Amino acid sequence: MKVFAFRIEQSIILSAKGEESLSFYTGCKVSENWVQDCGIDFNDKQQVFEWFKIAFSPWITQRQELFSGNIIWCIPCPQYHFPLHQTWPTLPNLTLLGDASHRMPPYAGEGVNQAMQDAFELAENLTNDGFPDIQTAIAHYEKKNTGKSFIGN
Repeated sequence: MKVFAFRIEQSIILSAKGEESLSFYTGCKVSENWVQDCGIDFNDKQQVFEWFKIAFSPWITQRQELFSGNIIWCIPCPQYHFPLHQTWPTLPNLTLLGDASHRMPPYAGEGVNQAMQDAFELAENLTNDGFPDIQTAIAHYEKKNTGKSFIGN
């Protein structure tokens, strides 16, 4: 089971694991070097909690219960994505699938499902006689999956 909660440029995702543990992820927009520059000792649960209380202060206080467990640790994992308006020319032998081609956090647990769907749609294009060549088939897949046409950019 997963629970997703979103606010402006912030997210909290809870995930129930099979062995009855609970993991959670926070997401927020920070500077590229934030992990190194923030001054938080991520091995110190109280320092992480103090940051969370300030950074996520608009959220209801029940979310702060996430830090109440005795066995808790925080692993900062910066994540990057290509800029919103970045384009590139379609290549005849390369494209992106799954997390890499969609604006979704890799910790959502949907990347492999999305990659399988993308692979199916790409395979349909590559085996479709309606496209004159592989590059056009890939370009059609990319436009459908990202909303952008990359050929000629």
